[in-house]
Amino acid sequence: MLGQFALILPEIILTSIAMLGQLMAVFLKDRQRPITHCIIAGLLGLSLGLFYVTPGLISGFAGSSGASKMVYLCKAIIQGFAGSFEVSKTIYLYKAMVLGLTIMSIIIYKNLMKISDQEMKMEFVTLVLLATVGVFISISARDFVLLFCGLELQALSVYALAAFNTKEVKSSEAGLKYFVLGALISCLMLLGISFLYGFSGSVNFSDINVALNGNLSIGLIVGAIFVLAAILFKLSAAPLHIWTPDVYEGAPIGSVTYFAVAQKMGMLVVLINFITLVVGDYIKISVDLIKIAAILSIFVGALGAMMQSSLKRLMAYSSILNIGYVLIGISLHSELGIYSALLYMFIYVLGAMGFFACLVALFGAKSDVATFADLKGIARSRKTLAGAISILMFSMIGLPPLAGFFGKYYVFYNAIMQGEIILALLGVLSSVIAAFYYLKVIKYMYFMEASDEVTIIPTNRGLLIVSVISVGFTLFFFAFATQYLV
Repeated sequence: MLGQFALILPEIILTSIAMLGQLMAVFLKDRQRPITHCIIAGLLGLSLGLFYVTPGLISGFAGSSGASKMVYLCKAIIQGFAGSFEVSKTIYLYKAMVLGLTIMSIIIYKNLMKISDQEMKMEFVTLVLLATVGVFISISARDFVLLFCGLELQALSVYALAAFNTKEVKSSEAGLKYFVLGALISCLMLLGISFLYGFSGSVNFSDINVALNGNLSIGLIVGAIFVLAAILFKLSAAPLHIWTPDVYEGAPIGSVTYFAVAQKMGMLVVLINFITLVVGDYIKISVDLIKIAAILSIFVGALGAMMQSSLKRLMAYSSILNIGYVLIGISLHSELGIYSALLYMFIYVLGAMGFFACLVALFGAKSDVATFADLKGIARSRKTLAGAISILMFSMIGLPPLAGFFGKYYVFYNAIMQGEIILALLGVLSSVIAAFYYLKVIKYMYFMEASDEVTIIPTNRGLLIVSVISVGFTLFFFAFATQYLV
């Protein structure tokens, strides 16, 4: 029995850190920042611990190529709790990535409160950590009961994060919209799970996979489509994206950095689990529907962002667009396709994290309502931050030798190699369209005069660290890209 609980040790530690931090904040009300520092130190230790169990996998990357580098198919899988929970070196690596992005989100929130001269609320950190516990459970879940519990823990925490700024009407509205639509999607997912259970007699992924790829019934197809729709909703894929711009705009930027980055990374792994372990070789679900979502996402994201003035809404449509590129990789239904999707997602979310950190460093408390007009002439007074944002924007466009170029190249290259030339061409076309609004950011910073005097906010150390990690990864990815690309 103790061996079973050893499998969920990261989840136990993360939950304990969240509960202990909240308890300490109650008794030490004037020591919120030191408590947060201790939490971040604990999370860094846990992240390194997760990463430490993957030395064989990491060393294997450097000397391998092609499909043998496909992280998802790593062996040494251990199952527990009657096969409903699974861990492996690869799963620990995914969790370490999600936890690293979570730490960056907490750092941005902590430094935003310091810049704004506002009191930190430990409830924010607790909600972020509980949402991460939900993501961890979802990544390891191998039956639908456990998967649904993990997704709901993550979702309920994120609803509260969206409405966290109770003094702002837009934040409450964002939380309510997210909750109502999320609850509807949760019902849809439960309905799909009930179909899968009713027509297969099991909630276990492997049993449903056998049923779905055996004597096929319409009930199993309907159930799989409903569950797939729920996962695509959480990824902000079109046509289930409608909540994304409003929630991004209304939610506090500290919350947006979490569910636009760490949550998205975790949900991609959940989608991969569903496609590979549940749907399997049933092409009509695992390819055709995802192709439709990919095409809709890249054009909704590319065209929708052109009319935006809010920088947070801009990033919402950017998220939809880039999820479309990720889905192109998933729709290839191959090891290399999945690997390219994972690689591209990690490159994008790290770039988005850097952009949010730069926004907070530039505008402080105003970052929640920052628009293009606020960027006018910013390069004259904040050269370093403007340069960092420019690098991240060029990467999102896909200019070489930045990381975004290699991410797009690998997705489109694999699509062409598998005969999906139209998908690749549509992706390139949408990238050209999206360049309009990415370049618009640079135009406002460098080529327009500031209408008001720019307020200089001293760059905080935590924001500087997050920005350096993001920009450094974007700039120097090419140095080791050949180890990860065919």
